[in-house]
Amino acid sequence: MPSTQQVLVGVLHCQHDTYCKEFTSQCISCSDKPDKKGFYQVKLHDTILFPEGGGQPSDTGYFNETIKVHDIQRHQLEHIHYTKEPITAGSQVKMTLDWDRRFDHAQQHSGQHLLSAVLEQAPYELPTVGWCMKEKTSYVELDTVGKRLPTQDEWNQVERRLNDLILQALPITCHTRAMETTERPDSLPDDYVGGVIRTIEIEGIDTSLCCGTHVAHLGHLHAAKILHTETIRGGNTRLYFVFGQRLVSSLGEQYELSRQLNKALSVPPSQFLDSVNRLQLQLRTQTKMVKKWQAQVASYAVKDLKHQLESHDVAVVYDEADGGMPYFNILHALIKEHGLLPDDSQKAILLASGGDGQQGGGMLMVLAANDITLKKLAAKVTETLEGAKGGGARGRWTGKATSLAGIEKLADLKLE
Repeated sequence: MPSTQQVLVGVLHCQHDTYCKEFTSQCISCSDKPDKKGFYQVKLHDTILFPEGGGQPSDTGYFNETIKVHDIQRHQLEHIHYTKEPITAGSQVKMTLDWDRRFDHAQQHSGQHLLSAVLEQAPYELPTVGWCMKEKTSYVELDTVGKRLPTQDEWNQVERRLNDLILQALPITCHTRAMETTERPDSLPDDYVGGVIRTIEIEGIDTSLCCGTHVAHLGHLHAAKILHTETIRGGNTRLYFVFGQRLVSSLGEQYELSRQLNKALSVPPSQFLDSVNRLQLQLRTQTKMVKKWQAQVASYAVKDLKHQLESHDVAVVYDEADGGMPYFNILHALIKEHGLLPDDSQKAILLASGGDGQQGGGMLMVLAANDITLKKLAAKVTETLEGAKGGGARGRWTGKATSLAGIEKLADLKLE
């Protein structure tokens, strides 16, 4: 007989067999139309695809080898699969699990249980009040209000303890029991009503409520690495960590980055920081020199602008050195300081900066004493220069052009 009822969250196939990669189950229902995000909501009798919960993201996978399952969510005790294609109700659906994602999640989740158990014990006695699994790292939030944080040596001891326990390959066992009407753990979501209470036991180490997928024994965690801590609002502490394949992947990424930095800096990794500090100091020194030179050049440019405005409605400065907005701001300040555009002025100034000559693109700034004059020159700029566009008000318009060819024509404009 075809089933019309779902296996409840808490006793799903994925929750008692982390390592099952393929599974067939009946489709109970599928939404008639996709939702606003384009997803159909599919209900199966049972599933090997874990619905998001307990701090663990959902699995992903495929139906019938070609239909991607993008997400699985828990609605009370139901499990809903989200696909871009509909599934026929009553049909048999073959599920294929994204195993790499599943095993990574199981490693991080079981690792979190182990880490929290070690930290809750003496001599640390730091209870976990929350945790988060990110794409490349995870963290536990520790209750450290009014408590002494471990030193770096103590964190190193925690890490060694974790790896010693991993070598022991202690078994991890899932236990379930029916929830009695008189008991309800505070950690359960409000909409989780009925069903089972599920606990995860690390032999001799810890027993905790959990809905997630876990490895069979600590040996499948492979290795642990504590990364860093950060203090958050309220005084708690986040402790970042990785287990298993994430540690291997991170090591590979860091090694490749180290090789690239070694090539770029021509120093070994032990000297990277000193080399970068020297480069930053050189950059700060050179930046100061550039600003000084720009100020000197701007002072000459202001004299030229003043001379142009004596006989023209529009004065133009073109900076081939591509000083950009920093240079424009220096010029703008000097133009104000020297009063080149008094309040009753009907004249305007065009500043342009580009690094490839007038045939290349560049930045633009139009300055005027009033918005009428500003709009007149800005309109002529967008009409004359190829690809010119921008905006502004209150005497200042900024923009860009794909070519500055023909900019000299703007110096002969009559704005009155």
